[in-house]
Amino acid sequence: MRRSKIIPGLFFGAALFLALGPASSNPGAAERRAKLAVAATTADIRAIVNAVGGSDVESFPLFRGCILRKDLLVEDAVMRRLEAADAIVWTGFFNESSAIYASIEKLPSTRKEALRQPAWIDVSKDATRVAVPTSSCEGYVELQFMHGDPFFWLNPHNGGVIARNVAEGLGHLRPDRRAFFASNAEAFSRELEKDIARWKQDLQALSSLRIFSAQCGWQNLAQLGGPTFLTCRKGPGVLDAPETLAAQIDAQSVDIVLVDPNTPPRYAEVFRTKTKAKVLSVPSSIADLPGATSYSALFDNLIQALKVAASHG
Repeated sequence: MRRSKIIPGLFFGAALFLALGPASSNPGAAERRAKLAVAATTADIRAIVNAVGGSDVESFPLFRGCILRKDLLVEDAVMRRLEAADAIVWTGFFNESSAIYASIEKLPSTRKEALRQPAWIDVSKDATRVAVPTSSCEGYVELQFMHGDPFFWLNPHNGGVIARNVAEGLGHLRPDRRAFFASNAEAFSRELEKDIARWKQDLQALSSLRIFSAQCGWQNLAQLGGPTFLTCRKGPGVLDAPETLAAQIDAQSVDIVLVDPNTPPRYAEVFRTKTKAKVLSVPSSIADLPGATSYSALFDNLIQALKVAASHG
């Protein structure tokens, strides 16, 4: 990761792939070889990396919370692992690459010189993006959202696309394991399709609900049908004052409000006291879901919470 290679302009282009040498003719070489150190920008993408990479990878998440926030940086505890990473799996969203670059710039010069040059694996390739306004209460679209909402992984239909992108990227790093990664990606996709069929049935039964999301990205789940998802933002990743949102929630006849463990507590307090809607605290990432390690766990948890709330009238 030489400093000269870590520049924002490169983050929008092709992935930078690092060759690890010729494949061994020894069948047991893959098992004895050191695992690939893979940094994933979110815990949810990391779950897919683990499913595809299997025993060949050792992964870790770079960020926690909404990737839109302006203070996004790689935490010091994670930075040492990033310095030795073989690959960075990211969503193609500039705020992620900018945060990584800014974090690297803060390193002492001696650590910068020792950085590896990782492969950048962009999992947004061929993903379907939701072309929705940043804010349903004002109807505007920010420039950085011109290609669609960046939280495309919250549309489960994109899970298989992400898995195939991960398999392709890891295959560049270990050509002799391409078939292994591709097979894992296809197995992941098949199981995910079964889950999607089940979720669609559950969501269809909730189609009358109007859900306001105070957290990032849940409107992507609307691609499975079912409830209507709404949001209202002052800007990307920035919530308006809770009182302002409360007025919008009642004006839009919202049934359920979703808040996140990372949402400031005052928002939930105001929503509970100033609106007629039910307020649910539901993680928008498995990073905040105790014990969760799979991509599907994120959607299982949300849909179950919605079903319980709807059943109580």
